[in-house]
Amino acid sequence: MICSRMLTPLGYKVDMVENGDLALTFLERQSVDLVITDYRMPGELNGLMLGHAIKQLFPRTQIILMTAFPAVDTAVETLRMGGLDYLIKPFDQMELIHRVQACFAQSSSP
Repeated sequence: MICSRMLTPLGYKVDMVENGDLALTFLERQSVDLVITDYRMPGELNGLMLGHAIKQLFPRTQIILMTAFPAVDTAVETLRMGGLDYLIKPFDQMELIHRVQACFAQSSSP
């Protein structure tokens, strides 16, 4: 909800779901450019597991994984699976905006 409150006023369309399983169901019906997911969330999937599934099923979807429990192995795995970025909580609004803008700048590059 915090990310939504930061990004919606800037014109980004933000959809939210409660867990990884619901995210995959949503992505089957709706194409999205970017998924911002927490590493720890309710349900069976953590953020890395969700990211791997997204990259297999929807390879063009960019992923930013955020966590309040940073670890080098998690950051490396995020990038290895094709995640665009790794965001450590707490973060400020400008940091999130910069990372999202970078995602869209990268996806529109030739």
